[in-house]
This record gives sequence, C-alpha cells and structure tokens, in this order.
Amino acid sequence: MIELSPAKVAASVSRALWVQVSETLRSVQFSMAKDRIKLRFFFDGDPSDDERESMGIVGAEVAADFVKAAVSEEAVPTTAESDISCRDGWHTAYARREATLAR
Repeated sequence: MIELSPAKVAASVSRALWVQVSETLRSVQFSMAKDRIKLRFFFDGDPSDDERESMGIVGAEVAADFVKAAVSEEAVPTTAESDISCRDGWHTAYARREATLAR
C-alpha cells in the first residue's frame, strides 16, 4: 500500500507545476484514494493543446514521485466569473490570485 498524504501530494504537484502554469490556469486540485491520485485543472475556458500537454507533464511528474500510484488528469473549463469550490475529499495545490480570493 502506498502512503499518500495531502502534504506530500501537494508538494509534488506544486513542484511539477513550476514551469507549467499558463495564463488561463486558475486552480489545480487533487484527491487521493488508496493507490490513486486524481488531478483537476481548472482553466478560463477550454484548455489549449499546449495546456493539455502541460497537464500530462504534471501528471507524469507526480506519478514519478509516487511510482505505485495511478495518476489521472482532468481539465475543467470555467468562466472567469465562476467560483471554484473545493469539494470534500479534494485539496488545492495551486490557486491563482483572483478578486474572489482577496475578499
């Protein structure tokens, strides 16, 4: 069994994002269950092909940190006006500074 902790996964995702954050990336969240890590990338609108490639790179780097875990990526298109909530069981690894966060 793989020992996943929110702190370890958050650090891994944060490191993997270092050169992968685009102008339209609003947030990255993750969930963990046994030997699975799910990544959700929230974008302003639909992500470009380059942004989808960056998602895969981030997923691959996280997978390299947790070699026995299955890692999946999901793109979530949003509008700039929509709030991004963090559902139960999900953790935020990255959040862009936005007016709704500054309140």
